[in-house]
Amino acid sequence: MEIEMKYLVRDREQADEILNDPIVKSVEDEGSFETIDMYAVYYDTPDRKLTEAGIAVRVRREGEYYVATMKDKGNSIEGMHQRKEINVRLSDEALIKEPDVTIFSESDAYEQLIEIAGKDKLVPVLSMIFERREVRVDTGDAISMLSFDDGEIKAGNKAIPIMEMEIELYSGSVEALRDYGEEIAEKFDLVPEDRSKFARGYALLTETE
Repeated sequence: MEIEMKYLVRDREQADEILNDPIVKSVEDEGSFETIDMYAVYYDTPDRKLTEAGIAVRVRREGEYYVATMKDKGNSIEGMHQRKEINVRLSDEALIKEPDVTIFSESDAYEQLIEIAGKDKLVPVLSMIFERREVRVDTGDAISMLSFDDGEIKAGNKAIPIMEMEIELYSGSVEALRDYGEEIAEKFDLVPEDRSKFARGYALLTETE
């Protein structure tokens, strides 16, 4: 289960300001800051059965590694997202280039994926490229990864920017995660984002068709 808070950030300068503010510096784990280049492609059946069922499947390059991910629609309220997430590290170049639902054959979601997609080939739907700057934070009641994503989503012949902050819960209290997110949001006047990156990209895709 993925549980995270998501907020829109005005620009990179505001992200820098938050990262260097005592609200982060006082609770960050020393030496945990990292910058990662991300490139993701989202896939669906040609008739988009997975999206209709509220499922997103992607293959993402995270620095030097490739990870396949399946997420369900879950729910999102005032910036808090809660959804099922399954991640599989990929080393097979064939599956990286042309993924299929068998990637998730060891998960409890596999039967659901087969029922929805059957043997249909998965095709690219949209892509996104962004830089992620992240740091682990420990408030005492929750350990989370605080990250800032800066890049763009591409769908069809259109693109929209990504500039957002996420705080993903690793362990501890969901209420503490919410409180910390709201504390940052109030101090820096951030707007909660209830849409996932995929939801934003898919909306863009439907505009181009």
